[in-house]
Amino acid sequence: MKKGVALFILLITAYVTQAQQCLYSGVLKDKQTNEPIPYASVYISSASKGVMTNAEGEYRIELPCGEHKAKIQSLAYETLFITLEKEQIIFLSVQSNIMAEVTVSAKAEDPAYYIMRKAIILSEYYKKQIAKYECDIYLKELSVIDKTPDILKLFATKENIEEIKTGSMSEVYLNYSFERPNIINEHIISRKTSYADTATRSSSYLNLNFYTFGGNDIISPLSKNAFQVYRFHLEESYKEGNITVRKIKLIPKRAGNDLMSGYLYINEGLWNINRVDVQFKQNMIDVSYKQLYTEVQLLTWFPISHEITVKASILGFEGYYKYLASISDVSVENDPVVDEKILSLIDQQLILIEDANISKTTSSEKLTKTQQKINEMMAKDNLTKAETLKMIRLIEKEAREEEKNKDEKPSLEVERIKRTVDYADSAHYRSAQTWDTLRAVPLTELERTVYAKNDSIRTAQLNREADTTKSKKRSNSKFENVLFGQNRIRLSDKIDLNVPGIFRVTPNFNTVDGLLLEKRLFTYSHGLKNSNFNLEPIVRYSFARNDVMYNVAFNYNYAPLRRAKFSINAGKLNEDFNNNYPFGMFLNSVSTLFFIENISKIYQKQFIQASNTIDISNGLELLASFEYAQRTPLINHSDYRLIKNSKTYTSNLPFDGIDETWINQHTVTKASLGINYTPKYFYEMRGKQKVMLNSNYPTFSVNYTHGINNFLGSNTGFSLAEIAIKQSKKWGVIDNVNYYLGGGTFLQQNDLKFADFKHFSTMPFFASGSPQQHTFRLLNYYQYSSNNYFLQAHVGLEDNVILFKRLPYFNRKNWTESLRVSFLHTEQINNYMEVGYGLNKVFLFMNFEFYCSFDNFNYQQFGFRMVFNNLF
Repeated sequence: MKKGVALFILLITAYVTQAQQCLYSGVLKDKQTNEPIPYASVYISSASKGVMTNAEGEYRIELPCGEHKAKIQSLAYETLFITLEKEQIIFLSVQSNIMAEVTVSAKAEDPAYYIMRKAIILSEYYKKQIAKYECDIYLKELSVIDKTPDILKLFATKENIEEIKTGSMSEVYLNYSFERPNIINEHIISRKTSYADTATRSSSYLNLNFYTFGGNDIISPLSKNAFQVYRFHLEESYKEGNITVRKIKLIPKRAGNDLMSGYLYINEGLWNINRVDVQFKQNMIDVSYKQLYTEVQLLTWFPISHEITVKASILGFEGYYKYLASISDVSVENDPVVDEKILSLIDQQLILIEDANISKTTSSEKLTKTQQKINEMMAKDNLTKAETLKMIRLIEKEAREEEKNKDEKPSLEVERIKRTVDYADSAHYRSAQTWDTLRAVPLTELERTVYAKNDSIRTAQLNREADTTKSKKRSNSKFENVLFGQNRIRLSDKIDLNVPGIFRVTPNFNTVDGLLLEKRLFTYSHGLKNSNFNLEPIVRYSFARNDVMYNVAFNYNYAPLRRAKFSINAGKLNEDFNNNYPFGMFLNSVSTLFFIENISKIYQKQFIQASNTIDISNGLELLASFEYAQRTPLINHSDYRLIKNSKTYTSNLPFDGIDETWINQHTVTKASLGINYTPKYFYEMRGKQKVMLNSNYPTFSVNYTHGINNFLGSNTGFSLAEIAIKQSKKWGVIDNVNYYLGGGTFLQQNDLKFADFKHFSTMPFFASGSPQQHTFRLLNYYQYSSNNYFLQAHVGLEDNVILFKRLPYFNRKNWTESLRVSFLHTEQINNYMEVGYGLNKVFLFMNFEFYCSFDNFNYQQFGFRMVFNNLF
């Protein structure tokens, strides 16, 4: 009986001890300098929990009371395995090199290259290893403005400036799960912000993994193109348990914001990432990106801590953003096929004997011929760069073979992220004590100050006696919308009416109309079960001609899955003779009023136009249109000028000496039919709408336009056949390579009018909005338009570094460079060519371009163009 009672008490005591939580806290310090070590990882593998130290080296974590072994990691320090105490100071030593310094002669290759070749090859598998995972995440973000421009004092009060400089803080604790390719579930347990935001939005957790980091903006040192743009140097090696870690220095071969510098730590034998410590530049910002990986299950290394620091200097504002994520309770599920391939390529002696659930050998009978070739090459001690690239091609070939062997045909649909977010009932109202237990990175003094200052500002705002003022402002705001804003009227769940304010008009100027005002009356949108349509009327008024013009547009999207759209436009408008690529009304207004250059030549037409586009199959698009129009020539009615000088406006003729029978009053009835085909065109669904994305193949186009003489009063007859091929894509380490090749001929022309000539995209003014890729820069706007045959070609490339970005001043700029060559051959101009160079993304949105043109390969002229991206 006594033994039974004692056993019962012992079991209860053990249960209570196990259930009781204890707080373990401490400080990490440098053993030599006694300085705190910020943002280090403290990971307890037995509990699958981890925390990070804050900027002052402090950590705290709640665990079941008892003994816990912890793994302490920090960049540049030796990994330490210790038993946690409830309060302790932990000293870390700087990493010591376990190997003698390697001296690399002029002929010898740095050992880092052999390590990186292995890592690059295995990265093709490690990026696909984890099929799904679940974890708990503590996420903290801090934004601070250190400096504001003096000019801000002209527009903001001292109090407003102080509010801006106060900064902001946010913290989130959540349960997060991810499943390939794009399924994300977030359960927000607790959320806190310095600005008292209680919106139930998703977290800002970045599902970052260095294996998939990069893309078009940054070239990863683990990409197959890495050896073209990076040098590698083995800095040192050290032991972490039974694994040797190699610290590799990344050295860009050139300057540019598409490259990074810093260090990559690779586990020898496993050839996977141990740590990441890199820096890179983007537009007006400097980014520091650090990660620590740990083995969460056998041969599965997971990034358990993320530290991203962004320093920005933009238009006189200076500040920084700090992002910290600490991950714990990680459970992963790997792709068994990928695991098997990794096992066949790594040093299996690194697998501990007790890990008997994973086979130590891989039977060659299970491997495909491609995999056997990969294994044979991987076993070589002197793996070359060429062999590395060959192996990556074999891995890519293997992936294609596996796709072909699947029962299902590979889908071209790129599925968007399927994210579900739910909040715990009290997520926004956790107590300070609760946050102390959830917080994986203790707050610093600065962070506590940010919270306190924001609380103070918010309290002051709530105490202002401004109820009547706010009411008045709301009333004024509604009145302003009626006059100048946008007024959305929700008529039903499926019907919207958008009415612009009474005085919301667009002014323009040209020499034919004088001041021209355009106003959209309303937009009526109606959603149906699997389709939608909208109706939009606009009016224009010419002050010089006292003429009212109008256009009514009806668009019906009747089959979103096939991108099917039917449109009707009818009205009376003034049009540019360059009907395919008109010079914009705004830029024509600027060139006319400020430079006395009335570039656009216009005529009036009364018309009805119908068109239809539909995907016959994915990537195969059919386009059809019909137009009936009565066209009338116009003359200048205004000579108003802002700039008074001797320069005068030109007439409204497209060019001197034009055959005026080409532009006299006439009627035209024409129809066109075209096909665009892009093989293997990837797409995604946005709601019910299909949106095309990209393809590795070019787009082929065929179009036929026929002017029907003697039909509905038409006195113009012609037929035009056109073909074209175009493509734009990343090519190796070059950010973008694009080309366009097109040609055509008029098969017949019976009294062909100038508006129906083949016109070319060009930039007749020194400033422009974003041009199409097949755009000439210096070609005369109208003079070389074709009424017979034509052939045009355009080739361009854009990259971070081509010419001037190699120079010291330019290589520090976040600009890109471009080279372009354009060619035109028509019955009027034999061999016209343009060669140009551009500096892009200057001040983020401007391109400066310099071009030379050649007529039949003889130098013709030099020109400058300034492009404002996406502004006009």
